[in-house]
Parts: sequence; C-alpha cells; structure tokens
Amino acid sequence: MKKLSTYLFLIFFSFQTSSQADDIRDFQIEGMSIGDSLLDYMSENEIINNDLKIYQNNSKFLVIDFNGKKNIYDYIYLYVKRNDKKYIIYTIRAMNIVDNKNQCLKIKNEIVMDMKPLFKNADFLEGSQKHFVYKDSMQYISQFSFGDNTRVSDHARVECLILGKKDKKDYGHSLEVIVQSAEFGQWLETQ
Repeated sequence: MKKLSTYLFLIFFSFQTSSQADDIRDFQIEGMSIGDSLLDYMSENEIINNDLKIYQNNSKFLVIDFNGKKNIYDYIYLYVKRNDKKYIIYTIRAMNIVDNKNQCLKIKNEIVMDMKPLFKNADFLEGSQKHFVYKDSMQYISQFSFGDNTRVSDHARVECLILGKKDKKDYGHSLEVIVQSAEFGQWLETQ
C-alpha cells in the first residue's frame, strides 16, 4: 500500500472542481464526471470488453471496469445505459483497498472535510449500516445529496466498507468515493 501521506495528498488534489459544486456534474474523479461520454476515455471495444455483466441482459445499466490510467484509485467502475451509443456516465465508483477500519475512517474523514466546502448547498448526512449484500459487514457513509430523497437524488459520497469475517473472502476492506446520478439511483431502487 502506498504511504498514507502520499495517498491522502493524491486524493485531496484529485477533486478538480470549481470553488463550490452546485451539481454533482461539476465534481471529477480521475478527470471524469457524471454526464461525460465514456468514449472520451475508452474505445467502444474496450467498453464492450470491460462490461462486468453484473446486471441481467435486460437491465437498463451496464457496469464498466475502467481500464485506463488510474493515478489515485485501484479500481474505477463506470455505470452507463445499456443501449446508449454515446455511453453517457451515470455513476462513478472509485475504490481503494485499505488495511483496516481505523485507517479507512481516518482517510474518509479527511476527504469529507475537503469535500464540505465544495458542496455547501447539498444536504449532508453521515451514518453507518449493515451492507445490503455482505450481511456480516458494515458501511460507514458520509453523503452530500441534491434532492429530497437521499437514496435516489444526485449525490456524492465517501464510504468505508469494512468486511466481516464471513464476507472477507471476496476482497479486502475498501474506501470508496462515489458520484451517483438521480436516474441511476431511481433505477437501482427498483432492482
């Protein structure tokens, strides 16, 4: 794992936004924003070949494993509509594997402090919950929402997923920065 100070420096300076983001489309992760065409970052063949096939063939969205250059994150997943030939990005999920809960929460809290001035007009919520898939695991979430229903509104969030002993076989604990459009959130609620 990278040195923590270098890691934090890179994360803090990856937020390329205006002085205040009134819209999640103003927020970038590794230079990408909601509403961008994935074709600006990957070829159509790369997109097709990196479809993780997480959702059924008749689902509205695809999850694409970004195979381009990553400066900060270990993994980046981009959510696009299945039949959209422009491959417009609706959600960006960037993730790093972390060693433990304390390390993750420390980094998460520092990222949130950097994000707060950017999202002054957003509603801010924090909390923890059992993960909906990994039942033995906990999520620690800080979320900035633009809308009344935080689950289905445009939002940016930082979360730590701390896997329990039963769930740890899949992969390690993770720090995630997620930017999600309301349209994707509304669709996800129906799944």
